[in-house]
Amino acid sequence: MSLKNWVIAGAVVLFAAGLVKAQDSGSVGIPINHQLTIDKCGGCHQRDANGMMRRLSYIRTSPEVWEQSIKRMIRLNGLVLKQEEAREILRYLSDNNGLAPEEAKPAFWEAEHRMFRDQSDKIPDDALQHTCNYCHTIGRVLTQRRTRDDYEKLINMHLGLFPGAENQLRPRRPGGPQPETPVVLSAPTGGMPAVAGPPPVPNSNLRNDGRDPADAAIDYLSKAQPLLTPEWAAWKAVMRAPKLEGKWMMTGYQQGKGRIFGTMTIEPGPTPEDFNTRVDLEYASTGTTLSRTGKGIVYTGYSWRGRSPAPAGTAASNDPSNSPAEWREALFVSRDGNTMDGRWFWGGYDEFGIDAHLTRIGTTTMLAGVSVFSLQSPSSSQLDVYGANFPADLKATDFDFGTGITVTRVTRNSASLATIAVQVAPNLPVGIRDISLLRSTVERAIAVYDKIAYIKTLPDASMARLGGIIAAKQYAQFEAIAYAAGPDGKAETTDDIPLGPVEAHWVTSEFVSTPDDDDVKFVGSINQAGMFTPNVEGPNPERKKQANNFATNNFGDIWVDAEYTAPGGRVMKARSYLVVTIPVYVRYDQPEVSK
Repeated sequence: MSLKNWVIAGAVVLFAAGLVKAQDSGSVGIPINHQLTIDKCGGCHQRDANGMMRRLSYIRTSPEVWEQSIKRMIRLNGLVLKQEEAREILRYLSDNNGLAPEEAKPAFWEAEHRMFRDQSDKIPDDALQHTCNYCHTIGRVLTQRRTRDDYEKLINMHLGLFPGAENQLRPRRPGGPQPETPVVLSAPTGGMPAVAGPPPVPNSNLRNDGRDPADAAIDYLSKAQPLLTPEWAAWKAVMRAPKLEGKWMMTGYQQGKGRIFGTMTIEPGPTPEDFNTRVDLEYASTGTTLSRTGKGIVYTGYSWRGRSPAPAGTAASNDPSNSPAEWREALFVSRDGNTMDGRWFWGGYDEFGIDAHLTRIGTTTMLAGVSVFSLQSPSSSQLDVYGANFPADLKATDFDFGTGITVTRVTRNSASLATIAVQVAPNLPVGIRDISLLRSTVERAIAVYDKIAYIKTLPDASMARLGGIIAAKQYAQFEAIAYAAGPDGKAETTDDIPLGPVEAHWVTSEFVSTPDDDDVKFVGSINQAGMFTPNVEGPNPERKKQANNFATNNFGDIWVDAEYTAPGGRVMKARSYLVVTIPVYVRYDQPEVSK
């Protein structure tokens, strides 16, 4: 047996020593030994002599799902908690009954509140698509681990609280008195009338194998996502609070705004898992800077959650994608504690966000990236280089952009920003290059191209929601991305090279779905930054879409069109599909409960 296997086996043995077989269910559970959790939850979730609490000992999940469970107990069962008590219980359950990094990573996009128009490629089994995924994001399902007995209780809870769930979890089969068999009074062949069987009863939730969808889901989840796993045993044995204090280099990207560079300074808080932060950022495309302070907490030894409000007195921005009143943070801390990856997000539906990558700053020179996405061959240009610990005597020869690209001079230099002039030789091969500064390298940092072949609009399909009166608006941000033909010389093939966003002219046009619907007149508008702003919700007296001529909402579907004039005068066009729908009036999250 290899050393790695011995280590894992030892961790499993140590972890198993802390597990006890429950007397009532015969399954192994996780003891609950936190006094506040016992005091506040033990009235309903009784605890036995082995430390097993009903339901709680047989669940492992993310901080978000534990938070929702606590809110549901407050809302439905009269649990009374102070804010500090709720936070302490949430922290304990997330650490004692959490997820290992290997279990959380594949679905961490759920914590990052990323918006996907289609999750079908993330659903591991059909049994989940036609049960859990009808109401929940699949990420919420994939971030839970339970015993088989608790999965069955979870199904029963849904049937009790949500009567509409019965048809998708345990749909009824045809039964009782059958309809009278109709008599066919004529036959195409001219023969005697025939007796036809009753028409089939349609029910899309019935499975071909005869099992209830709920049973199929339980079978899958109890095997694929059991309560106890080797990954959790190994992580629980070594879990500790990460040492994150210090300064971190941040590289990011915000759709519609481009690349972002800066720093996050992390200082210790009142506990080893709590931190205070300061963020200083610069948008490379405009030079706009942003600074704010915040707080963060690390759950389960690796899972950062934070909030960073705007400085006091900051005026609200007219651009909802810019300088929000507060953003939230979800970051995944690496095993060695030297990098973090995740998303900072905001908006009525968390539709705005910054993809963030943070690297701990040491004492050596560190390169973060450059302000441009691509360089044309041949050309000469000036660009900004971002990083940390740049030497005061930085020289042009310290840079390496690869064969054919020469840094001719350094025109400005500070510890974290340098402005350089570059000369690109003619006839360079199209491709994406690494960039080096002294001993620091950024992989696939910049593209080299001969000409722009076409543009694409991203995302190619999106959704917005009406709002502004009762509910929040859900905005939609689009970008026009230029592409060069790849090494095969053919456009629109898999080896094409993305060159970064270009400034396009944006308009909306009618997507013909029903006669005379005129959606483009009512759903909203798009500005020249690619930001679509939906109209207000509620019936619009000016819109009479229905056959009965009654006023209806401003919903609909349209094309979002981008037009770009490339160097040389060639006009390029691309489009995306946009659905504008009604608000989400009922949320699974109940923010009012936690206030």
